[in-house]
Amino acid sequence: MIKGMLGIAFLWPFISFYWGRQKADRFWEERCKEWSLPKGIGTTKYLKVLPLIDWYTKDKSLATEPGVSYLIKTEKDMILFDLGYNVHNEHPSPLLRNMSRLGINLDDINAIAISHPHVDHIGGMKNQVKKTFSLTNDYIDLSDKAIFLPPGMSRPDLNTMQVYRPIKIAKGVISTGPIYSSQFLIGNTLFPMGITPEQALVVDVKDKGLVILVGCGHQGLDRILQLVDQLYKRPIYGVIGGLHFPVTKSRISKLGGKFQVQQYLGTGKLPWDPITKEDVMAQISNLKSYNPSLVSLSAHDSCDWSIGAFKDAFGPCYKELFVGEEIQI
Repeated sequence: MIKGMLGIAFLWPFISFYWGRQKADRFWEERCKEWSLPKGIGTTKYLKVLPLIDWYTKDKSLATEPGVSYLIKTEKDMILFDLGYNVHNEHPSPLLRNMSRLGINLDDINAIAISHPHVDHIGGMKNQVKKTFSLTNDYIDLSDKAIFLPPGMSRPDLNTMQVYRPIKIAKGVISTGPIYSSQFLIGNTLFPMGITPEQALVVDVKDKGLVILVGCGHQGLDRILQLVDQLYKRPIYGVIGGLHFPVTKSRISKLGGKFQVQQYLGTGKLPWDPITKEDVMAQISNLKSYNPSLVSLSAHDSCDWSIGAFKDAFGPCYKELFVGEEIQI
């Protein structure tokens, strides 16, 4: 009996992975392909994206970490997209310190959107375990903000909404709704996190087109592009954010740097079948078919080889992503 239980425990991550992949594919075929654009979205005259947390910066006074947070500014709204990692459970967190250094007042932000419930986007491991989020390792009143969460996350003390399909976030801004991905991820309990819902944001900039903002890209770039094309049937102007292409190296390592976490886990593939350079080039080719005028890839979950491949492919349309450097459209 004990051997049988141990056998099930060993096989469970693989069973969960295959089950999750089938569920994610069914969700895509049966739900996502039926979604349509919400009414009354409108457009914004301009868009500014300010990376608040990411891997690289040119300003040594700003904190960097293996997490993500972007401030999205439109003509009417300021939206905080993801909340970084806060690896050391600090208060104030790297996110809050960078906001202070950059002159960002939390009171001016009227909405928060979380892409997906992983440690590097929700403020740390303790939040992932509790399926919640935080800006720092202390209480901050966010009761005046509309908060948009992927399914499964909650924060009962705040004005939160779980997003199950495309919805309006602000004037000219929507959530794509969650696209499910099947991941082989080992958490702190040594069980796989399994199927993961991730939402991206789309901003419709007047006279320019659509700008897609992505947290990690676990959904798959091809499915993100296909869904946005299905919803809008309008030109895609740009893609900004993480796409999870850690081909040659991980930004996050364990076991003294020997185990490359992002390279083998969270890819949507089994650990012995990691993402290859050919996979990345295929995704680049697909994105080029949309003829974007702006591409900016986050380094938090993509290696330098992948960033270089995007730079070479998109030339003058490629914009390097640095904490503290605003991307204006």
